[in-house]
Amino acid sequence: MQIDTLITRLALISAVLLVASAAATSCNNPNGRNGAVPYYKTVKLQPRVAQVIWNPDEFDFEKANKAVTERYVNLYNVSAGGCTSWRNGRFHGRNFDWMQSDFGCIVLQMPAGKGARHASVSIINGNPAVDGALLDNDSIDGDYRNFLPCMAMDGINDAGVAANINIIHHTPGDAYIRSEEGDLSCMSVVRYVLDNAGSVDEAIGLLSRRKVSQDLVAKAGDDTHFMISDAEKTAVVEYDNGEMVILYYHENGNGCRSGKGNPAIMSNLFNIAVEKWGLGTDEFYENRPFSLGVERWATVLSRYDDASRSVEANLDIAQSVWYFKNFMSRDNLWYSECADHDYGKDGQGWYCMLDGKRVPCSSWKEAQLKAWETMPEFRDGYDERFGKLADPHVKENGCWETSHSVIYDLSEKKGFLCAFEGFYSKDDSPIEITLPGQDR
Repeated sequence: MQIDTLITRLALISAVLLVASAAATSCNNPNGRNGAVPYYKTVKLQPRVAQVIWNPDEFDFEKANKAVTERYVNLYNVSAGGCTSWRNGRFHGRNFDWMQSDFGCIVLQMPAGKGARHASVSIINGNPAVDGALLDNDSIDGDYRNFLPCMAMDGINDAGVAANINIIHHTPGDAYIRSEEGDLSCMSVVRYVLDNAGSVDEAIGLLSRRKVSQDLVAKAGDDTHFMISDAEKTAVVEYDNGEMVILYYHENGNGCRSGKGNPAIMSNLFNIAVEKWGLGTDEFYENRPFSLGVERWATVLSRYDDASRSVEANLDIAQSVWYFKNFMSRDNLWYSECADHDYGKDGQGWYCMLDGKRVPCSSWKEAQLKAWETMPEFRDGYDERFGKLADPHVKENGCWETSHSVIYDLSEKKGFLCAFEGFYSKDDSPIEITLPGQDR
């Protein structure tokens, strides 16, 4: 895939950003609340993708953190996401998977200032509040001023620190203690790291002084974990039985790997379990029977050695686990995506559900394979409803896609974005996203 630098487009963005920055101290938006607003709509990069610059002098992180906590603690049940992320060489890549709907994708630039020690660029996507109608407005105002920056799913700052959030799926059979209360929303962690951390070690120090609340996924019974990278290493931060656990992966010229040699890959299962038992082993499933994302983890692993070479190699990895297009291709047998819906383990042993009846199985492998027998029928219905549509983004259709893929270059401190599996782009060139004021 050849990278289009988009010189004309980016020159336009730069010009608009300069105007917005000059107006930041004096511009009032008549459509906003309380006069001046702390953000400026800049330019639409693609359909459903817009770039916004924020005024950090008007940004109060603790106020935003509280607002996002209050928003999500009462939100509908959020089902587990299918996100995947990895780091190798100078690249930190991620897919953000979410339900297909009328979502918009915001590229948010945060300059350094009163509210942010470090300048950053981040992606906000997959949230019911950020939809096509919002991006069609000339401004973003009202309650968004209180929490929008804290909805960052991933990003990179001017110190070359990249971070992202993924969900970990839990089911009633899992033994765990989930932290539902705390002084830092799991939704705010990426923003907190980007604004304040100059290294992985500094990020870990900051997070260790806060208690992370799993408010985003509490009602779904899930958890979250985080991948944080700098030039030298990557950390995966997880919360096991309510305790913060940090797994380190060091870049050594043979990939970014843990002490046991496992690469820095993160999907929707506990990396703790991979380190302890190995991915998808009998011991792994005996202890974490409903781990989601095993096959996506393994797919990234199969291409991992190429990930240190180029942006293009990383984008190819991202596309290999694009959720909608790969699932609909029928080339992938993603058994673990069945999760607890069609198989499980109880006091009588492993089983799967066929035609609404419990069928005993000898092992997790047999349970998953039998459960998968129900998937072609599901996929046929999926295809009939949405797969043949030119635009399958029907609100609340229950189908999933990769809402965005982004590859962050830790050395160049910028990213390359593909939104909505390319459904709306006219070519396959990624959008180059940069720090505010960064030369292009």
